[in-house]
Parts: sequence; structure tokens; C-alpha cells
Amino acid sequence: MTGNIALLIGNYRPTFILAQSLKSRGYQVISGLDGYDRGAEVSRFVDKVWKHASYQTEFEQFQTELTKFLEQHPDITDIYPIAEPVVRAVAEGRLNLPDHIRMGTMDGTLVQHCLDKRALLTHARDLTIPVAPFAETRNRNDLYALAEKIGFPLVIRPLETGKLLGSTKAITCSNLDDFSQRNEIWKRCNYQLLLQRQVKGKRDNIYFAAKDGNIHRYLHAKIIRTDQPDGSGLAVEGETVTPCTIIEGYTRKLIKALEYNGIGCAQYLVDPDSGDINFLELNPRIAGNHALPEACKLDLSGWLIDMTENTTHPDTSIIGSAGLRYSWIAGELDAIRHSLRNGQLGFIEALKSALEAFRCYRHDDLDMGFVPGDPMPGLITLCDSLPLIGAITRRRFQNPLLFKLFIRKECLE
Repeated sequence: MTGNIALLIGNYRPTFILAQSLKSRGYQVISGLDGYDRGAEVSRFVDKVWKHASYQTEFEQFQTELTKFLEQHPDITDIYPIAEPVVRAVAEGRLNLPDHIRMGTMDGTLVQHCLDKRALLTHARDLTIPVAPFAETRNRNDLYALAEKIGFPLVIRPLETGKLLGSTKAITCSNLDDFSQRNEIWKRCNYQLLLQRQVKGKRDNIYFAAKDGNIHRYLHAKIIRTDQPDGSGLAVEGETVTPCTIIEGYTRKLIKALEYNGIGCAQYLVDPDSGDINFLELNPRIAGNHALPEACKLDLSGWLIDMTENTTHPDTSIIGSAGLRYSWIAGELDAIRHSLRNGQLGFIEALKSALEAFRCYRHDDLDMGFVPGDPMPGLITLCDSLPLIGAITRRRFQNPLLFKLFIRKECLE
């Protein structure tokens, strides 16, 4: 044991992957309970859990509770923000943290620049990296004018990452009538939006680690399906491929210009027919499908831990292996459950989609929730995604009896 204690904030599918790497280095690991995917609370690599206010909806209360928690536990040495709202808050200096705490995140100025979609897209365009036409709204009144100026089909998403439009990350509108039918959503939206011309293609993800703007770890993955019919949303099936030299060139150019230090995930849209490539975004944090680069031996967790500890990491180049097929059954079934409940899918469509999800789980090489040596996070999130048993398992954070039954860890408050 090193005597170091790491607090992981954000209960998502990458959380227990990072916890495994921290435990292998002798850390004691505490995981916060709040998060969308969940599952870390039952991981064998998490020692204790912390119950706190939501950083999504009760941020000021969360700040207060975090300050008090760190005062009560001065032996915590490291904090790793997994959730993007916390990553952003750390970057903006909105969390009052003791001086001795080491932060497992990238430089604050870099994070803010990457999370500013307009600034990053402009930066990429200035570097001659192709970007689909875009604009940001200043207020609701200019929304329709900008939509007509950019042209349809159009993808609309919140300018601030982590925000949602209804229950989705992005909305695609094929024409003005389609756009007008979403008027209630635009009326309820009290934050700026990014409007961007929709281009054909599927997402390609580039997982990387860089030092002083030079990439030393690199993995190219193609997303085959997401949890949304229009291809937006979260990846539920994909495959690693041999790096595309054009995309690799764009990524290295951008990372060099940013003088990037740390790990991240760059995203592109690639048209399979024309080969056209458009840059989408760069996430300066642990990616949702963090299990994928770890399975391909990139050890991005180790890179991040080394950076946090201010220790030297090997500068040798590692290119992730091609041909690994992956899926995320819990995420796909959860999306099907929501779509069925909201009337977006009929029963037969939902059943076909669920059968396809199970087929992928059986035949693919890796599931994002089920990792070797730690099956419980995958099992509990799979149960959460199901209609009947999920009604019970999803209550484990509110019901003390279910909490003791499922989690079986000391809960710090």
C-alpha cells in the first residue's frame, strides 16, 4: 500500500476501470455515488463510497458537501473528476480544494478551450482541419435566422458540454418544419446552442495520450451503432481499426497546436461513400468507453496517474491494435427501455433492437461494462436497464435495505 487515497467523482462506466489501475498501484479508492451509468459502487476495486448531492442539479450543495468531506477526510491525496461537469468546474476554479490535493485532470486552460465548442471548432478550421459549417446562438430570437442561414439538415446541441436537449445530447432536424415542431424544446432551453450543418457519416473516435503536444498513445475506433437512431448519442457498438493516415495527421496537428498534455478523445464524422472527414470535438478527459483503449494496451489510466503523481511516463509510441469488436449492452438496453416508454419505439421494434443488443454482446470481443476480474458493475448496470428487475435495482441508492443488499461497502457522508 502507498498510503495514497483517491476520490473518484462521477459514477460512470470508466470509473471502475480507473479504480482498477489505482488499486494495482496500492491506492485506496473512494467513489462518489452520483452519476448516470453507475456500477462503480459494486466494483471490487472500490473500497468505499461517498453519498453526496448531485453535481448536475445541485452544484452549490455539492460544493459545500465536498469541502466538508475533504475536511473530515484529510488523508485523501488525489481527486479524479470523471464526470464532465466536475472536470469543467475544476478547470474553472469553482471548487475549493485543499492545497495538498493532487488533481487527476488536464490543465484548466486547455480543458476550458476544448470544452468551448465554438472556440475549438474555429481553432481546428484555422488549422485547415475540415469542419462542417456552424454557428452559436446568442439568444432564442436568432435561433430560426441562424438555422436558415446554415441550412438543413441541421444538428443542434448545447454549446456547453454535459447539457441535454430534452433527454438527448443532440437533435437532428431535416427541414424547417421539423425544426419548428421542436419549438417547445427551444423555449425551455435557457442556455446557448451550437447549430451545425449535418454531414453524412459515422463517428470515428481517436483515443490518445500526449506530452508537450506530441502523441505517444493512439487508437482509432469506428462507431458502428449508437443509442440514438440518428447516430448521435453514446456508442453501443464499434470496432478498432488500422489508423487512417489523414485523420491521424489532423489529430497530431491539433494536439501539437494545443501543446496538449494528458489523455483525451478526438471525434470525427467520416462519410463511408465519399470519404469526406469532418472534425467534431475533442474531449479532454477520460472517455466513456475507456475500457476500449485499456483493452488495447494503451494504459491511458497509467498515463493519467503518472501525470497526477508528477512522475515520468515512458515516451515510447504505442498504436492500439485493430480488429477488436466492442459493444455496451446495458447502455443499449437502457436506451431501448426509454424509447419504448416514450413511444419512440413500438414493442416489436424494441424487441428486435434488444435481440440485436444481445447478439452483439454474445459475439463481440469486449463489453464496456463487463471487464475481466470485475463482473459486478456490468451485472448491476445490466439489471438496471431491464424493465422489471431494474425497477428494484435502480432503487438501491434510495432504499437502505437495497443499499446494504447490493453495495455492501462502507458509505461515507
